[in-house]
Amino acid sequence: MLIPSPTSTYEAITRIGTDKILNAVTTTLTNSLLGYLLGLIGSIALVIGAYLNKHIEALVNATNTFAQSISVLVWAIIFIMIFGVTSRKPPILVVAAATFPILLSSLIGAVRSLDEKFSLLAKMLGASKLQELFYFILPGTVSYLAAASRAAIGIALRISVVAEAFGASGGVGYWLVYSYDIGFKEGVFAWASILIILMIAVDMLILRPIERWTMKWRL
Repeated sequence: MLIPSPTSTYEAITRIGTDKILNAVTTTLTNSLLGYLLGLIGSIALVIGAYLNKHIEALVNATNTFAQSISVLVWAIIFIMIFGVTSRKPPILVVAAATFPILLSSLIGAVRSLDEKFSLLAKMLGASKLQELFYFILPGTVSYLAAASRAAIGIALRISVVAEAFGASGGVGYWLVYSYDIGFKEGVFAWASILIILMIAVDMLILRPIERWTMKWRL
């Protein structure tokens, strides 16, 4: 039988052991979170620059288009060539490259919408461009960013696994491919099941509640 039964998959999970599963899940979560944070910091920095300078705005739009046009597979190969298969950097940087355009696109749309809504009010209050940014625009983007982050972190978990599969730095992706290479089909389905459970748990227990909470403050 090519596809193992649920029982044999569960038995494979128990054979893998709690310590190895926790270590792999921690590695994947760390790679995903660090990559997401890099993408978030980069997108916020570019959006601030674009808001304050129209010349930078054109550059940011071009950067966003460029980032969206490159395959994750290309990023994975490039970063592994640069840092090596045993480095922790490729999965993190691949996740950053994948989440960056998602977050940037959401922030660009949110800033445009909020600027149309509050620019006149800010001028009436005598606020400068910088004050409008920090008192009106950036606080207003929180709910938009929470929704985008939910999608970005979901993608981060999937992309991190892909990047881990190419390297030897550990993580769910590494062990999934390792199981495939040694012909341990139950292990393949076991690690795939672990990844699915991880993604559902992160989304339902963390990301969805945060998104619902921030939606109360949408401007």
